[in-house]
Amino acid sequence: MNETLNERQKSGRRTFLLINFMFFAPLAAAIFLYFSGLNWAPEAGTEHGVLLLPPATIPDITLAEAAGAEKRKRMRGVWTMLYVGPGECSGICKQRLTELRQMRLTFGPDINRIQNVFLSTGGSIDKSYMTIEHPKLYVIGATTGAEAAGLIEDVEPGAVYVVDPQGNIMMRFNADEDIANIRKDLKKLLKLSRIG
Repeated sequence: MNETLNERQKSGRRTFLLINFMFFAPLAAAIFLYFSGLNWAPEAGTEHGVLLLPPATIPDITLAEAAGAEKRKRMRGVWTMLYVGPGECSGICKQRLTELRQMRLTFGPDINRIQNVFLSTGGSIDKSYMTIEHPKLYVIGATTGAEAAGLIEDVEPGAVYVVDPQGNIMMRFNADEDIANIRKDLKKLLKLSRIG
């Protein structure tokens, strides 16, 4: 009888110690990593774009559609996919603008929360191509474009920048980023955003 009681007490102690260990061990490890200066961090999230910190704010530029329609829009109130490239927009540039146009169309009811903007880094814009292929694309010419591009640190031609509805350039996708990955990140932003 005594032995059974003793065994139960030992078993109870082991269970108690195991529960305490399971609670305190991760806590102790977290405190150690935080204060040890090892600069350990969990692996990056599932985002494909590069977060820009601090974000630069683009002035509230008035935009015109490539087709030159009367309708004008400002770079506020919606999410902007800003493509940076040379005005003449050759092969890769044309392909990326087409991908961005098609990606925007996949957002269905959220389509009006997104606008695509082409920021020219120089040279004259091929207006005939833009008017025919991308009539709803907003274009920022080289003069205003240079001013806007100057706000972006290390401007990467061919990159796509995400500008939030308040005009902050907050994320960059490298020129070779797959359009499906850009769409995934944008979808998350739209889902989480209460603005735009």
